[in-house]
Amino acid sequence: MNLIKIALRSVQHRSLASGLTALSISLGVALVVTVLVINGVIGKTFRQGAQGYDLILGAKGSKLQLVLSTVFYNQEPLPPIPYRYYTLLNTSRYSAEVEAAIPIAMGDRYQGAPVIGTTPDYFKKLIRPDGKPYSFMQGESFKNSDIFAAVVGYTTAKQHRIKLGDKIRFGHNGGTRDDDLHEAFTVVGILDHTGSPNDRAVFVNLEGFYQQHEGDEGPLKVDYSLLEAEKDARLGGAEDAPVEETEADEDETPHERRLTAVLIVTKEQDAQVAATMSQIDQMMENQPGVSIDETQLISKHQRRKVVNTAVTALQPKLEGELLEAQAVAPVQEIAAFYQDVIGNIQYILILFAVQVIIVAGIGMMVSIYNSMNERRQEIAIMRALGARRVTVMSIILLESILLSLGGGILGVLIGHSLVWGLSPLIMEYSNVMVRFWDFQPAELILIPGLVAMASVVGYLPAVIAYRTDVAQSLQP
Repeated sequence: MNLIKIALRSVQHRSLASGLTALSISLGVALVVTVLVINGVIGKTFRQGAQGYDLILGAKGSKLQLVLSTVFYNQEPLPPIPYRYYTLLNTSRYSAEVEAAIPIAMGDRYQGAPVIGTTPDYFKKLIRPDGKPYSFMQGESFKNSDIFAAVVGYTTAKQHRIKLGDKIRFGHNGGTRDDDLHEAFTVVGILDHTGSPNDRAVFVNLEGFYQQHEGDEGPLKVDYSLLEAEKDARLGGAEDAPVEETEADEDETPHERRLTAVLIVTKEQDAQVAATMSQIDQMMENQPGVSIDETQLISKHQRRKVVNTAVTALQPKLEGELLEAQAVAPVQEIAAFYQDVIGNIQYILILFAVQVIIVAGIGMMVSIYNSMNERRQEIAIMRALGARRVTVMSIILLESILLSLGGGILGVLIGHSLVWGLSPLIMEYSNVMVRFWDFQPAELILIPGLVAMASVVGYLPAVIAYRTDVAQSLQP
């Protein structure tokens, strides 16, 4: 009989104590797995929330607030920017850098869900966080001519049982009184699940959004003075001259339409760099919108400079010409915020979970240590039958390792089962889909870590077994 079988029989002989010890370890492992999986999935969804566009043009102020209010709809929007900024982004001045510009206007809510005024281009020219185009569970996107049409996110439609053709009304505070609500919009489409904040949003035709608000402020017109200034500059030969904001005639534009932000998709900027494919992949993930080819044309030191220039060249240009606005790269802001805030919370939770495992390991050591007095005669008989001291010591260490491995494997299964069982609740409150097989690379170190811990906690009982006196232990 080999040593593993002997150690396994010894564990089975003390099945109750061994089972409780393995269970305590499994609970600690399950806690670590649950924290890792949920945090990993939510973190991925969090970082992917702003993918689909490269820059956000919004009012000057807190960059983080601009991103959180525009991407996650969980902050109050910054003051609006002139509508003409959006119009200017679609002119030749920015044609070399801007692939698409999508306007959004915010401020209203429907039953707590944010209402976003935008154009059909939102669903045509942007992509979902998972890299796929937007698709509809029912219906389709509204058209420019569908002034009072709406598209409802998956979660909002499910929570409020919204169907195609339903009439929905919303207001500034998401109230329920008729006096607080605007005229009704007709639901023409319900989005498929995207795993992003858009699942709990309502999208309406931008023109209809404006018309709902213009009744209180009089007729609002678009100020095209920036476009005229650009034409004058080009006719005068100053093609690259900065745009000056000019006052429009008050009789023609008593109130200018304004936007909360403009989502910008940039054209790919080619940069030749010296790097490995893994380095290139990492840079492209951190700096979206950049196409990088592997080559040896420039040095590694120059690579960062070239990549950063390719990504950020449009930002200072926009901020230098559109004086009331700032341009923010949402992926970078979210990554920094996640690392500084949520990442630290993750480490604290994992630290607590590891402490649970360590306490369970100490409990296992105490359990095996206390059993040594009962096993002295058993060990003495093994020695009398020819077993060496090292063999006896190895059996005790193997018992410790088997208990840790059994508890660890059970803990991994419990952790993933717990995550899977809680997935409907997680989906309802955080809009994140978690599945049983969602796996985090950090889980790979759990089993080797448990083996190392078992070797440490099993060392003291193993030494006691090693030093057992055969003659004295065989005495009745």
